[in-house]
Amino acid sequence: MRLTNRSLVIRGLIAATAALLPAVARADAALDSLVASERAFAAMSVARGMKDAFLNYLAEDAIVFRPTATNGRKAWEARPPSTATLLWEPSFAEVSSAGDLGYTTGPWELHPPADSTGAAAAPERYLYGHFNSVWRKHRGGEWRVVADIGGSHARPERGGVGSGEFAAGPVLPRRSMKSRRVNLAAMDRDLSKAMRSAGAGEAIAAHAAPDVRMNVEGRFPSLGIEAAQARFDSLAGFFEFKAEGSGIASSGDLGYTYGLAERFVSAKAAPADTSVYLHVWRQEDGRTWKLALAVINPLTTR
Repeated sequence: MRLTNRSLVIRGLIAATAALLPAVARADAALDSLVASERAFAAMSVARGMKDAFLNYLAEDAIVFRPTATNGRKAWEARPPSTATLLWEPSFAEVSSAGDLGYTTGPWELHPPADSTGAAAAPERYLYGHFNSVWRKHRGGEWRVVADIGGSHARPERGGVGSGEFAAGPVLPRRSMKSRRVNLAAMDRDLSKAMRSAGAGEAIAAHAAPDVRMNVEGRFPSLGIEAAQARFDSLAGFFEFKAEGSGIASSGDLGYTYGLAERFVSAKAAPADTSVYLHVWRQEDGRTWKLALAVINPLTTR
């Protein structure tokens, strides 16, 4: 049978679609299991208390910020149980194409304990904020948190706990590059150099993903490059990111860095202050790495 050019194109599209479907199905399954783990984590916090929940879901080498990066399990083991209730839910999640690394972010609420009469605390006494957690899938198939950092802000008018708002990150094409060939700390250094030479706004335009998320202590989360630029403008100056640790998916397309960020108001001045930070980096087209999540918590306000 002789095929026309149109027939060949149609057959090519069908074959490409068929090849993509298994990858999409794998990504969907990994994302679903990650979100289910986050929700189970939050449910355990309500049912058994936040200490038990964190000790159950933190990886052995997990990092939390108290206020700088420290071993999460040791930090929670040293804390006494709390009678306050910590609630949260994911509003965004993304996974690597290998389905072994992902991150979640969303709102949290802290409800003070009931008073001596058993009456629940009034809502005006609640505390609010956003969490950011990086998860890794272990050999047994369970997800565990490897990095966790949160920030507080005022009570949100929309999108808080119970809103049900949720969005998923993009499905990443499967990569052939090995994760050991990716230097995530170098990406932080390149971002720092771009900020110093061109300013934070231009650096974000060049290095961030269109859907970049940014969380800063005391402020509501931002979404998109323009919002991130405005947030950096409000912080004033530029940052030099000094990575203290990192991790990457086996597929080499999603990874994270964390450490200290020094803020400068001019190239010749000494650092104005220091923050802790968490970055999530995403490879978008098989070649280019972009900043997908930036969390900055100034140490002076913690």
